[in-house]
Amino acid sequence: MIIVRTVFQGLYGKGGELAALQTATAKQFVAEMGGDHHWKLMTDLSGPFDTVVMEVEVASLAEWESIRSRLFTSAAFGEAMATTLGAARALTVSGRTEYWTIEAQG
Repeated sequence: MIIVRTVFQGLYGKGGELAALQTATAKQFVAEMGGDHHWKLMTDLSGPFDTVVMEVEVASLAEWESIRSRLFTSAAFGEAMATTLGAARALTVSGRTEYWTIEAQG
C-alpha cells in the first residue's frame, strides 16, 4: 500500500479555512477516484502553524497514476477544482506531495 500525502502550508491564521475548503474538495476527489480508498484530512498540533495535510491510501503507484489520469480528464472534477482553486490559492503559501510505502500497520 502507498500513502499519498498532500501537504498545504496555509497563510498564517488561515489554516482552519483552508482545512474546511480542502475537506469539501477531498470529498469530491474521493468520489471521483471510485472504489473504497481510505483518506483523512489533518491539521497541525505541532510544527509549522496552519499546515493542512490530506492523505489517501492506494494499492500502488500505478493505481495512483491511473487515478490522477482519470481525475484530470473528469469534467466534474475540473468543475469542482475551478470553483475551489481560487479560494485555495488565496489561503495557501505553498504545498507539496509525498509518497510513502506502508511497511506495517496495526
